[in-house]
Amino acid sequence: MRTREFWALDEDDQGMIDRLAPGIGADPARALAYLLLRSEREDDPATELALRIGTGLNRGAITTALTTLETAGVVERTTVPDDGPGRPPAAWRVAADIEPTTRAVYRHHATALLERARERHGLERSTEPSSGTEAGLSFGLNWRPNGLHLPFYAAFEGEEGPAGVDIEHHEGSHRALESLVSGETDVGLVGAATVLRAQRAGQPVVSIAVAYQRAMAVLYTVRETFGEPLTSVAQLRGRRIGMPARSETGILGRLFLNQVALDGSVRIVDTGGEERDALLSGKVDVATGSFSDPRDLQRAGRTVDTLAVADHFPIYGPVLVVREETLDERGPALEALLAGTTAGWAAGTRDPTAAAERVAARSGESADGIARTFETASREFGPNEAVEENGWGWQREATWNRLRTALEQGGLLTESGAA
Repeated sequence: MRTREFWALDEDDQGMIDRLAPGIGADPARALAYLLLRSEREDDPATELALRIGTGLNRGAITTALTTLETAGVVERTTVPDDGPGRPPAAWRVAADIEPTTRAVYRHHATALLERARERHGLERSTEPSSGTEAGLSFGLNWRPNGLHLPFYAAFEGEEGPAGVDIEHHEGSHRALESLVSGETDVGLVGAATVLRAQRAGQPVVSIAVAYQRAMAVLYTVRETFGEPLTSVAQLRGRRIGMPARSETGILGRLFLNQVALDGSVRIVDTGGEERDALLSGKVDVATGSFSDPRDLQRAGRTVDTLAVADHFPIYGPVLVVREETLDERGPALEALLAGTTAGWAAGTRDPTAAAERVAARSGESADGIARTFETASREFGPNEAVEENGWGWQREATWNRLRTALEQGGLLTESGAA
C-alpha cells in the first residue's frame, strides 16, 4: 500500500494568513499562504488534493479560492505528470515570492474596491488618461488622533506606505465632510449616516471603502447618575439623553431611539460635544458616544452600563469617501491609498505597536491605550461576512439601503431632521 505525505498549514502560519486576508478574503488567503509557504519547501506545484489537505478547506472552498487567486494574478495554473489515462491533473503555484505577491494582493484589492464604488454609484471608469499621479492626496480624519485611526498611520506614515498622503484631523464627521466637499481634502473618513445625508442633499460624494463594518455609537451611563443598572431600552423612557447636534453620534443616537420606539418618550439634550461632563455632573441621565467612552470611565473606576447601537441593528461605521471628480481623475492615487490602507489594517491587526506610537506622538495619549482601542475596535467592529469573503473595506448595497431606509423613516435623512 502506497502512502503519501502532504505538508499542511499549522498555527505557526496564521500570521501569513492574517497578513493576506485583508486584501483577498479568508479562504483565498489561506490557500495563498499555503502555496507561498509550500513553495519554500517543495518545487512541484500543488494539486487540488494537496491544497485541500494542506489548508483544511473543502473542495468547493478551494475551487472558489483558486478562481479568486487566478483572477488576482497571484497564482498560476499548470499540470503535473500522471501515469493514468486522460488529461493530467491541474496544479497551482504562486507567480512570485511573498513580498511581491502581498503587494499584488493589496493593489488588486484596491482596484476591486474602486470598481465596487463605481458600480454602487452608477459611475463609469474614466477612459481618459488619469491626470493625477500616485502621490499628493490629503486625507481628512473625523476626530483628533486616536486608536481608531491607527491603520491609517500604519499605512501613510510607515516606511512602505504611499508617498505624499497628508493626514489632517477634523472635529467630527460633519467637519470632515465639509472639508471634503469644499475641496480642502481629497479623501475623508466620515460616518455612514453623514454620508447618506450629504448624498440626499445632492453632494457628489462617493464611499470607496468601509473602514469599520459596524457602527461604534453607544448610549451609556454611570450607575451613580442613572440610579440602577441599565439593561433594557425600556429603561430610557422619561430620561434625559445627551447628544451633540449634527454629529454622526447624535444622528445614530436619535436613530436608535426611533428604531426602538422611544423617540417621543425621552428628552434629548444638546450637550455640544461635552456628553461625558454632562453625564458625570447629572445634567443628563444617559449620554451618546463611541464605544471607547464608557470603557475609559470603567478604567477610571466608574460603574458603567452601555447599550450599543450595532447590537440592535447592523449599520456601517466610518467609511472612506471622495468626491466623484476625485474618483474620476485620481484613480491611481486612490488605488495606492487603498492598497496602503489595506496593508496598514493588516499590519495593525497583527502588531499595532509601531503605528500606535505614531498616533501617540500626535495625540498625547499612551501608545498602549491607543493600541488597546484599535485591537478592540478591529475585533468587535471590523469583521463581518463581507470582509471574510472579500477583504477589508468591502461594502454591500443591502447594508447601505438598510441605513438609508431607517434614516428616512425616522426623518433623519435631511439636515433639518436631526436639528
